[in-house]
Amino acid sequence: MSDKVDAWQMEITSITWEFEKITENLELDELNFKPHLNSWSMAENLSHLIRLNSSYFPVFDQIISDNYRPPFLAKLPFLATTVGKLLYGSMNSKTKMKTFAIWEPSPTHHTRNILQEFNKHQMELSAYIQKLEPFFEKGMIIHSPANKLLVYELDKAIDILIAHEKRHLRQCKTILPEKAKFRDR
Repeated sequence: MSDKVDAWQMEITSITWEFEKITENLELDELNFKPHLNSWSMAENLSHLIRLNSSYFPVFDQIISDNYRPPFLAKLPFLATTVGKLLYGSMNSKTKMKTFAIWEPSPTHHTRNILQEFNKHQMELSAYIQKLEPFFEKGMIIHSPANKLLVYELDKAIDILIAHEKRHLRQCKTILPEKAKFRDR
């Protein structure tokens, strides 16, 4: 499993680097620019990723300390496999999705500190993956922090989190060209 852990670590590093690259020279108004009323700015995307990923940390802590109690639906591994595949597949969809309320980005005008918070958060996520390595091969089933009826294997949760980060990275890469369109009008 360490090959998979290494691959996840490299993906997190790559995603973090790409976010740094697209945000490093941005002014504060560009970081907070929303192309449309119902869309998120780059800063809001980062805030959302921090909130969503961090909501898994209590579950990860329970697993690491051997205090995790699997949900009842964990007794149905075919359900966990199906839900995991569906959620993972949805991360590559171009269809806009509504997030759960607990994962909405903070509704404030963000400062440049969001960039440092995101980098720190990525290191924390990476550290959790290292600590969880012994548990990946056990086929452990967890539930989503947003809905206990959504169950999937622990390793699929990491796949989903990383695919979700990539989805928001793709979204962020479209924001600056949108800002240029507004500027050129």
